[in-house]
Amino acid sequence: MFLLRFLPPLPREISLGLVGLVFGLFLTVHGVQQAYAESTGVPGTVAVTDCTPATGGLSDLWQDGWACEGSFAATDRSVSVSDVTVDGVVDTRPADMTLPALVDGPGDHTATRDGSGSWKIPTLTGVVILGFTAWRVRTVRNLLRERRARAVPAPAPAV
Repeated sequence: MFLLRFLPPLPREISLGLVGLVFGLFLTVHGVQQAYAESTGVPGTVAVTDCTPATGGLSDLWQDGWACEGSFAATDRSVSVSDVTVDGVVDTRPADMTLPALVDGPGDHTATRDGSGSWKIPTLTGVVILGFTAWRVRTVRNLLRERRARAVPAPAPAV
């Protein structure tokens, strides 16, 4: 980030705006997909077959807990998936080896924990980043306006 200080103001603002746009859209879309899965998914339980410690590595998003997987069975017996991964990190290892969860359908490989609300943090973070990106776009527009004003020569005085 320090090297961005060496760029002129306009390219710096454009590059920071593009980075903000990409990350903001990624987080917002990911959060919306999780919210959609949580609101329209088929409820059921995951019979946990394997829980490995999630020790805070980069793939665990810096949270300690358990990464679990198993088989999913819907409460109304409409959907059954033999191999699913539970989305996110479970704080404590399930004592009875079952977790309430939701899936989108029989072809889903990821089960969203029921009522976890895990969509809130990425969605809100993405919206905040997009808000800062909108501020950057306003700054870029002002810098372009200043550049155009400097490029226009002053009219010659009439004699």
